[in-house]
Amino acid sequence: MSPSTLPLKTVEWIVYQVYLSCLSQFNTYSSGCDQHFCSPAMPCVGAQALLAPMFCLRLVDSTWNAAVKNFQDSIREVFFSRVEDGYYPHTWHINTRVRKSVLLSRYRVFRTIASEEGTWLRSRGVYLAYDIGGAQGCANPAQVIIKTWAVASDFECQREVAAYRALGGADPCPGVPVPRVAAAAYDAVCDVHALVLPKLGPTLEDLRALLPNNRFDARMVLVVAIEMANIHARGLIHSGIKPGNICIAPRGSADAPSRLYAIDFGFSFALDTNSPLPSAHRIDAVGNRRFMSVFAHHGISQSQRDDLESLAYLLSYLFHSQLPWDGPIKQNGTSRSRSPPQQQHVWRLKIATPAAVLFRDMDECFHEFWRDVKALAYAEVPDYDKMRARFADCLAEYNKAASPCGWWDIWNECSQ
Repeated sequence: MSPSTLPLKTVEWIVYQVYLSCLSQFNTYSSGCDQHFCSPAMPCVGAQALLAPMFCLRLVDSTWNAAVKNFQDSIREVFFSRVEDGYYPHTWHINTRVRKSVLLSRYRVFRTIASEEGTWLRSRGVYLAYDIGGAQGCANPAQVIIKTWAVASDFECQREVAAYRALGGADPCPGVPVPRVAAAAYDAVCDVHALVLPKLGPTLEDLRALLPNNRFDARMVLVVAIEMANIHARGLIHSGIKPGNICIAPRGSADAPSRLYAIDFGFSFALDTNSPLPSAHRIDAVGNRRFMSVFAHHGISQSQRDDLESLAYLLSYLFHSQLPWDGPIKQNGTSRSRSPPQQQHVWRLKIATPAAVLFRDMDECFHEFWRDVKALAYAEVPDYDKMRARFADCLAEYNKAASPCGWWDIWNECSQ
């Protein structure tokens, strides 16, 4: 008997029974996948094979097709396997939204890295997810980073998506590599705007926390300087340089062992090459106040010189584990925390801090780099080749007595 001759409700009951029968095969599935992170509404390749009896008639029988569609819609928020639990009391919360379905039809969120509640218009989050849309489905899913925003008009959403589109995910080198964008789209089911990026290695801040005295040695700082010196090769001002926005390459990747990736372009903007002077209007100060340039504190339009000034502060911070304007460390029982600096006076301290203090006990090449950066005019193109060559010559002297710096080797050694 054809399903078309039966009432829709009856066919829906049959579909449900077929679904239950398919579920019984999950533990004996020949691919060796013992759990599926996908859902009946958005199954992975392996789950599609198991659910084939449900789907085989969809193209030839309209009643069966309607019954399967109604069944999938009714259990859209049901998953075959559980992942890490996260309790969110409000259905409108962005954490709840990204976990209600398979995001963009192929990404299953399983961990919240960070999220901002705020108002609905300011709701955003960063998540770790399984990519179940690959050739092996849930059997061997890659992990990805997903950044989501509640509304497309979110300032950081617009800046970040525009930046990655401008960068194109390519790595022609020269230039600091950026992760390739896997997807950037609106998900109607979860009602969020999502940007999907590959999962990279730890950040420099993560690595610094493992090192003795929380300090990079001179050779490691030189590698960071060489990798980051050409950050503007594609015409973007980052405006958010800090250790937490620089990642090492993924473990086992084909990249050089010293390769670093710049991330988080939420405050970035394209350099206006047609304007030789800063804007006459004050702009909002964005970025981390510990690392932002003096001009950024005053709302003056930023250019290459500002990012390079931030890079100089970063290099000093990695070597000394603090900056001259950081507050003193306070001991609270067994924990230690640094009290925040008086934000309104940070720019004064930056102006008053000479290179001899900022780069104390560091090689002369850092002092020369600082002099070049402070001599730059607005929108003047820095001599990146000269900067990198200077750092490379200094690094070569260190490498005569040691093997080249590999971030994962350092990470493994410090993690033991």
